[in-house]
Amino acid sequence: MADFFFNLMHPLPNAVMTVIMAVLAIYWLFTFLLGVGLEVPDLGFDVDADVSDVDVDVPETDADTADSEQDVTSEKSPGFFMKFLNFINIGRVPFMLVLSTFKFFMWIGSLITTSLVNVTSWGLFSLFILAPIAIIAVFFTKFATNPMVKFFRETGYKGEEEIDFLGRSGRMLSTISGEKIGTAEFLIDRNPIKLSVQSMDGSEIKYGDYIVVMDESDDKRKHYLVNKEVSIRNL
Repeated sequence: MADFFFNLMHPLPNAVMTVIMAVLAIYWLFTFLLGVGLEVPDLGFDVDADVSDVDVDVPETDADTADSEQDVTSEKSPGFFMKFLNFINIGRVPFMLVLSTFKFFMWIGSLITTSLVNVTSWGLFSLFILAPIAIIAVFFTKFATNPMVKFFRETGYKGEEEIDFLGRSGRMLSTISGEKIGTAEFLIDRNPIKLSVQSMDGSEIKYGDYIVVMDESDDKRKHYLVNKEVSIRNL
């Protein structure tokens, strides 16, 4: 038994993963005792949503034309990160459950690997063995969470609720006028989210101005129509 507890903290990769698992165990303990939800605070995206909904930082230059900006903000195919999240069923299964499953497989993988390979003398470099373990753990997580997808679908779980930005106030991160599309930042539950925005009436809205979302674009370009907020903050 003493050897078992020693191996949990030695070598370094085992210690790192054991500490992470201990933190997750405490989280789940509080979840069951206090009824805390399975989800972490909003990550600012919906895996199952149209990828064009995700904020896009649009570089601004005076030489940019409306056509070039339309190309930047047009619909894009899902990026690698979104495909990765979809692969491990985030959005179909609660995030913390997927994360805990992934870390569990990494923990087990670390214990098995360090029992077969002596990495004690490697020092900090022994942490590099966690990289291939993480890759293998991704596939184990995928297969382990696949049965959960059906369960959560039947219980009505649909992932993060879509955020309704209409009427919300934000702050411009660029200057826009006419049909020019820029970027604005909104705080949703203390999480900053960036959206592509356009002046609703074509009037100039400067960098740093506070705005209100009035409508959503009705074409294939995913951006929001905004007006300058009438408040003391814009004086």
